[in-house]
Amino acid sequence: MSGSLNCRLRRAGTVAVAVLALAACRADGRETGTEFWIVRTSHIRTDPGEGVEANGFDYRRRDCRGIWTRSSHEAFFHPEAPPPPTVVFVHGGFTDEAWAVHLAFGFSRVLSRYGGGRPVRLVLWRWPAERSLCRLRPALQVTLARADIEGKRLAQWLSQFDHLPPPTLVGYSAGCRVVAGALSRYASGNEGDPGRFRAVLVAAATDAHILLPGRYGGSPLDAVETLLVTRHRRDRVLRLYPRLERGPAPPAMGFAGVACPWLLGPHRQRLEVLDLTQCIRGRHDFLNYLSAPPLAARIADLVASTANHH
Repeated sequence: MSGSLNCRLRRAGTVAVAVLALAACRADGRETGTEFWIVRTSHIRTDPGEGVEANGFDYRRRDCRGIWTRSSHEAFFHPEAPPPPTVVFVHGGFTDEAWAVHLAFGFSRVLSRYGGGRPVRLVLWRWPAERSLCRLRPALQVTLARADIEGKRLAQWLSQFDHLPPPTLVGYSAGCRVVAGALSRYASGNEGDPGRFRAVLVAAATDAHILLPGRYGGSPLDAVETLLVTRHRRDRVLRLYPRLERGPAPPAMGFAGVACPWLLGPHRQRLEVLDLTQCIRGRHDFLNYLSAPPLAARIADLVASTANHH
């Protein structure tokens, strides 16, 4: 009984925090020059192996009044005027929509501060990452399994950028698993194409060897011009990542760094590793990581380099 009560209390606390976060986002009157979008996939029930219709993704856009309104695939990929550089933020696990929006707003302020106020089109990739079970280990395993599925959907969506400048992808925690899987599958389906994307994996809750070819097909490095990976040896959550498995298990890439970099092949030079161990505290939190000036500035630089292709 006590375990069930504790679980209900945790869920109630999460809802309360998320409601307050969303209210703060709506009350935030600071203009950052950001065009906000949400792309939702939580409603999709088809097998990801079968693909998703182009209009099967759910699009929302924040209008000038601060209200989220329904939009469409056509409006996103065929705008009337050339859009500003696109940044896709893939949130981590145990995250509902209100909290994900809160993180995206915080991210937009960082981009504005370090990017000189240049406008961007910030897309929140909203995948089903809510906590589904009370027991921690099974809940985390379910979230990571969902992330593997989500990588297939993101890869399909990225293939629509054939006539637009490619976006900068920023994954956090379990969202890094989504981004890495999408890039690997994109590379497998577009062999011979040069790397198009710029990607950042912040506090990656993935196996340290995820960049090696084979897990999802190609290597994520095959699909990028630059891949930035953070490492933080004091992250209190990532330190426990190997405990997800009952036997021997690899460490988290966001904790230990990239495993076996000498096996990454000719595209190894596309990889950058940024050690934040001495820059920030050990809290596993996206905004905590963004408080590190080296990371915030490098992300802004990658977005600015995308703008130069416009």
